[in-house]
Amino acid sequence: MVVGLSEPAAPDVARSLGEKIRPSHRTFEVPNAERRGVRSCPQTISFGVLVGLGLSSCSSGGVQIVLPTLAAEVAAVEVPADPAGDVALTITLRDLESLPVDVLIEVSFDGGRRWRAGRPTAGTVTTGLATSVIGTRHALLWDSLADAGFRPMVGARLRVVPTRNGERGIAFDMAMPVLRNLPLAASNVDLYFIDYGALTPSTLALAQTYQLAIVHPQNGNVTRAQIRDLQDGVDPNDPADDVLVLAYISVGEDARTIGVSDAEMLNQPRFVGDGTGPRIDPRGPNADGQSLTGIDPRGLPSNGGTGYASFYLDDNSVDRSMTQTGDGLPDRNSIFGGCFINAGDPAWFTALDAMQMDGVDRVPGMRELLTTDYGRGLGCDGLFLDTIDTCAPNFYTDGSSPNQSEYEWTAPGYRDFMRRLRETYPSTLVLQNRGLFFFDPRLPHYGVNPRQYVDYVKFESYRLNSNTFEEYNDYYFADNKFNFTPKIMAEANRADGFRVLSLGYAEGPADRMDKRTLIGQSTLGMQSLLDDIRETHDLAGFRHFLVDAGVIYPNSFVREHANWVDTAPPVWTSTYNANLFPWPRAPEAPDPRVGVQALVPGADYMTVKWDVALDLNRVHYAVYYQTSPFDFGADPNLANATRLVREPDVGDGYQGGGPTSFANQVRVTGLQLGTTYWFCVRAFDSKGNEERNQVMLSAATQAMTPITIDGSFGDWATVPLTHTDPDDASASAGPDWRNIWITNDQTNLYLRFTSDHAFNLDGSPTYGYSRTLIFIDTDDNAATGYTPTGANSVGSELLIAGDALYRQTNGTFNAGLLQNVTVNPVYTITDCELAIPLAQIRAQFAGASRLRLFFVNDEVSDFAPDAGYVAFTLLTQ
Repeated sequence: MVVGLSEPAAPDVARSLGEKIRPSHRTFEVPNAERRGVRSCPQTISFGVLVGLGLSSCSSGGVQIVLPTLAAEVAAVEVPADPAGDVALTITLRDLESLPVDVLIEVSFDGGRRWRAGRPTAGTVTTGLATSVIGTRHALLWDSLADAGFRPMVGARLRVVPTRNGERGIAFDMAMPVLRNLPLAASNVDLYFIDYGALTPSTLALAQTYQLAIVHPQNGNVTRAQIRDLQDGVDPNDPADDVLVLAYISVGEDARTIGVSDAEMLNQPRFVGDGTGPRIDPRGPNADGQSLTGIDPRGLPSNGGTGYASFYLDDNSVDRSMTQTGDGLPDRNSIFGGCFINAGDPAWFTALDAMQMDGVDRVPGMRELLTTDYGRGLGCDGLFLDTIDTCAPNFYTDGSSPNQSEYEWTAPGYRDFMRRLRETYPSTLVLQNRGLFFFDPRLPHYGVNPRQYVDYVKFESYRLNSNTFEEYNDYYFADNKFNFTPKIMAEANRADGFRVLSLGYAEGPADRMDKRTLIGQSTLGMQSLLDDIRETHDLAGFRHFLVDAGVIYPNSFVREHANWVDTAPPVWTSTYNANLFPWPRAPEAPDPRVGVQALVPGADYMTVKWDVALDLNRVHYAVYYQTSPFDFGADPNLANATRLVREPDVGDGYQGGGPTSFANQVRVTGLQLGTTYWFCVRAFDSKGNEERNQVMLSAATQAMTPITIDGSFGDWATVPLTHTDPDDASASAGPDWRNIWITNDQTNLYLRFTSDHAFNLDGSPTYGYSRTLIFIDTDDNAATGYTPTGANSVGSELLIAGDALYRQTNGTFNAGLLQNVTVNPVYTITDCELAIPLAQIRAQFAGASRLRLFFVNDEVSDFAPDAGYVAFTLLTQ
């Protein structure tokens, strides 16, 4: 039955609905709905009440109001100040009879006119929730990204409704909080689309089905209406299917100069600027590979003359000149013709920002691409930054290369460009095309990498390249897979990391590849295309797309053929690869460095180091520790250990690379001084798949201990014993090594050892030289340095013979006296202490951290230890 009534007759609603409305609600009034945030109705209203459902509608405003039929109400909803993703809702449930209720989350995107069911986060309990007369609080998680997408909205509302057996109580209705979902949406992109052509209706329709789309506004002559349609996704009324749109822009080359001669440039102020260009490397003409820090980001005026804008470059001509003199003309990309650019020159940012597609430049600028009130006002969500390789290491090319580029000195400026871009357009997403050298710790570029300013890095031509004469290049594919990928993914998975996208090309010899296979019109090359997806997507963890060489071939091949089910744990690899060979022999896979790799103790902490693992999804790491060795058989999941999951820091000494550098580390705090702890590190992915390696290391916590070398050993009382050797040497001119202690402070490495028989350090009276030798492997690498007899796992860079410190190299026992060290006592020794300057250790290996020591009495061939070496990790404050 439908009942029509005016506001004064509202109490009769209870009688009309009988027991459907409980007595506590017989005084329900519209102001109560207004208090909940529902739009107010006019003074006189009429309701159409559906008895079975208790629904009514405001006749003038069109706002749907649900009359309560339960005594239960959501009395309050609390939300975080800066909500995003899974939003924590704290709700208060009241009911006069204290009966349990279920709750519904509902959302509206038109100010409350139409409502749709919202989505609690998986695992959130929304049924059988307790109530009370005074109110019972509950915590819910609302999946705001799934319901509301990532764009700020006007008029969006959130409603929480109590229900029981299909009946509704009094809801709490509020303006939806401003959600910060853009970073989350960006990081969760699995499906991306790229096309450099026009956004035809069919291309647009396909692109709308992806999470992220990359377009080329200039090539495609794109309009704001097209971008807006693409951003709205398939359903313009559903923000959950909105698409992130990135626009192509060239950063390292000036696209305006293509087809414009050097002479013509001098006639146009936009190419002349302040007239101080082109510019050259401020470090000088022979600075390849030197430091990139502390240099002038604008460089020096060309020694061959100026007259052009300061952001143009002239280093190629300097390199090719016998006199190391430039020609005073802007260097150009020899393939496409545009002038190379120093992106770090502030004048370039200003110029690139102001360009307009319909102006004299014929090229869109950043402001036109990112805003809606300048030029075409395309209003894209971010930029696809191309031509980053302008600032690649100089050794990548030379005068014989098809496209020489000698501008590594501009790399710090590129990072500065990125920082300024973030400051100017803080909500902009940034995709960096290639520039992979920034993430290689062996290169000086690593010290100025832009990781924190990048949302995406695109790995173009990982396996399938755009050449028509080859399917792929064995050497470069192996180099990408075994050399670059571990390093890039180490950076991608950091707390301020990025998503890696990859792009392959369905090109190659005509008898082996047909791009029509991408759209189901051929099968030629099918297996190679599937292999490309497996290599990039499954094994490396990239998000892949396949296209033709012109990047104008819309297709959904990767989406249809990629594996999206992840039940496998991450697989360990290594950022260090000893299996690299001179070209043309392709690199081989690195030896995996599984789990925990090094421990650096402190007084109440331990720095735990490890390398990198790969997976289809983002990799995280769990550090397990306890005060006894792990029993992997009885406790395979390490349930009895303390488990610590934290975003790791960049490993100390990682920059520079090498066999003892590791990508990741965390400091485990709150440990007991002088206690030995065992550690294990396991990798797991964002789907919860965790591997079960059984690698463990142990070390005792200890503080830096300054030692006075005076033959009195009281200051060693707090230093834990490092090694005990058996009584296995008769009286001789050297020690019978027994107990060994090692510690350090900020200045010295200190050693103490005992001998069961007394001896003299100088070998007297039997010899005129010492028989006491201590070998120190400063880089923790047996493959470098001198290999002493009896210790195949030590490559020594330093030798202490008596009180003299010598340098050692591969195959050279004595590569030169460095200095004498302080030792006490030196005669009739049964207990001895000595100090080795840390400066000498670090002079051999700047990243010295974990040392290998080997102790020898070479008169009687007594070794400590008898096999292997004594390991010591330098203590830090």
